[in-house]
Amino acid sequence: MAAHEDAGQDRLTVRVRLRGETVVWTGLAYPGLDGSPVEEVRFRLDEYLGEVARAYAALSDQPR
Repeated sequence: MAAHEDAGQDRLTVRVRLRGETVVWTGLAYPGLDGSPVEEVRFRLDEYLGEVARAYAALSDQPR
């Protein structure tokens, strides 16, 4: 297991878990549309993996 580092002002720390066919992000704390804090976000696994693949392809196309 990797060493745990304390989150600082310049960091975003999110815990990512897989629960069946759902990807769950926890450890969040940002204001939602209604102003209440968002502490957890869930994604369908197929959509999540599709977005990861799209982002990877976009980054791979950038000059280095």
